[in-house]
Formats: sequence, C-alpha cells, structure tokens
Amino acid sequence: MGKIIKNLKWLTIAIVVCLLVVATHHAPSRSPVVKEKMQGIWLTNVATAFLHHTTFLDEILHQLSLSGYDRIYFSVYGLKGTLYPTSRSSTHFLLRPPLTNPLKAAAQESRRQGLKPYAWFEYGMMLNPGNAIVQEHPDWLLKTVEGGTIEDRNVWLDPAHPEVQEYILGNIDDILNVKELEGIQLDDHWAVPKAFGSSDRRQALTNLTKKVYSHIKAKNPQMVVSVSPNPYNFAISKYNQDWLWWVEQGRVDEIVLQVYRPTPEAVIASLSNSGIYTASYYVPVGVGLSAVWNVVPFSLNTVEKQVEAVKQQGYGYSIFSWEYLVLRRLRQFF
Repeated sequence: MGKIIKNLKWLTIAIVVCLLVVATHHAPSRSPVVKEKMQGIWLTNVATAFLHHTTFLDEILHQLSLSGYDRIYFSVYGLKGTLYPTSRSSTHFLLRPPLTNPLKAAAQESRRQGLKPYAWFEYGMMLNPGNAIVQEHPDWLLKTVEGGTIEDRNVWLDPAHPEVQEYILGNIDDILNVKELEGIQLDDHWAVPKAFGSSDRRQALTNLTKKVYSHIKAKNPQMVVSVSPNPYNFAISKYNQDWLWWVEQGRVDEIVLQVYRPTPEAVIASLSNSGIYTASYYVPVGVGLSAVWNVVPFSLNTVEKQVEAVKQQGYGYSIFSWEYLVLRRLRQFF
C-alpha cells in the first residue's frame, strides 16, 4: 500500500509539473504580418474559450501568423452570453476561464504574433430566446404584425428603441477598453428580418449603424469598423441590411462578404452582382469562406481551391473555421 501511495504521489507531482509547463509556455513572438490583401480567420467564442482553457491559443495564433494570415476576428457577442462580459451583458459561465480577461489576453497575444485582432459582434441584433436580456426587457424586441417575436429561431432587438441603442453602445464602450484591438466587426446578424417590416426598419438600422460608427470614431478614430454581410441583394431583401449604402456614405471601413458555398464555382458565381466590386472602390474588401465540418461536401482541398479562386478575382479572404485548427493542433499529440 505504501508503495502505491508513493507512486501516486510522484504521478501527481509529474502531472502538476506538466500542467505548469503547458500553462506557462509561450510561442515565440513574430513581427507584424503585412499583406496587400486581407487574410483572416474567424474564431467563435466556444473555440476561443477552449483554446484559453487548454492554453493552446498562443500556439494557434503563432501557426496562423506563420501561415500568412494577418488578422483574426474573436467573437465577443453570441450564443446565450458573451465570452467577454460587459457592464450590460454577462458571460456564459462555461465559456469564460477564471481569473482572466479572455479578450484582452487574446488581443495581446495576437499582437505578439503580428496579427490584427478584431472584436466580432457575431449575433448583432439577434438574441437567443433564453438570454436574460429577453426576460428583463421584452419591450426591446421586434414583433411581427401577428405579435410574434421569433424569426430564424431567435428574437431580434429593435434598432429604433433608445434603450436598445444604449445597450449596444454600452457593450461597444466596454470592448473599446481593450486598447490592443484593431477593430470591431458587425456581421450578417447586424440586421432586421423582413418579417418585422421593411422601409422603416431598414432606415432604423441604418440610423443605428451611423450612430455606432460615429460613437466608435469619437472614442478611437483609428478603430476599424468592419462589416461581414451576405451578398447585397439577399442582405437587403431578407434582412433590411443596406450595407452598400453604409459603405458609400463612409460609415464602414472594411467589408468581408460572407459567401459560404460548397464549391469554388459556386463562390465565384455568388460574387457576381454581390456588391463587393462596388464596395472595393471605397474600402478594403475580402470574401468570407466556410471551412467547418458541417459543410457538405467538405474537404480541405475544396477550401484551398475556393481561396485560390477568390485570390484570382483580386480579393482578400477570411475563413470561418475553428474545428479544423483545434483538431490539427491536437493531432500532434496522438
């Protein structure tokens, strides 16, 4: 029995030492990555939390920098809560590692690796029906003529409501406290589904976008305001998102057009009349591609061909994929 206890003691010590080594290890820093065209990666809050918990974040960012990427978009507003809690929105307890500020750490490590970090408001005007905000402020929600509040399995905030505007700007203010950030990105959920109305809703969303842009620039004129919408005709007809007008009016600094398609041919076809060509005359643009496991048919070769097709069109790109990056890193240990 004594020998077993002694062996367990040494095993415990060995495990603790290994954990300490992993926790304190830092990948070597790299000089800033300079690219003529954007090359980015989106990381969900689940992915970022996982990488924080496992201390792999610096290694992943190091590998991204080595691979030629120049920017990374960290989700700060999505799911039932946020990875980075603000004064107006709490975080999901499973997502936030204890005793740390995940967004600040991610932004600092990105800079160490020569990458430009963005705070990505993934859910935009959309909320999960179980979110505490929904229970506390039902008057903030948009309603259909029939009184319904659910669209695309979620509820949506009213962009014209003064308290909604205060809530959005408050969240942005807290994010702006992270000085290492390059920019803030609003995506395709920065929108109002047509089920809730058209022209008035479209104008209300445009007015809020203008207010957000002016607010950010007043706080930090160098902060990039990025938007990652769907192709223009779809965005405006289904979600009242008049993003091309925002670009032309100088209310957006960057566009990353989401074109999640299964083949390179489908990607290129979707770029036609998508608005990206016009937008490129005003701001830097890129094409958003999907490389997650549930794209059918999925293969890394297909993603690589999509990237090459986009580059041949003269555009930069950003890839939505956390599963592949994590699994690629874990595979080295087995």
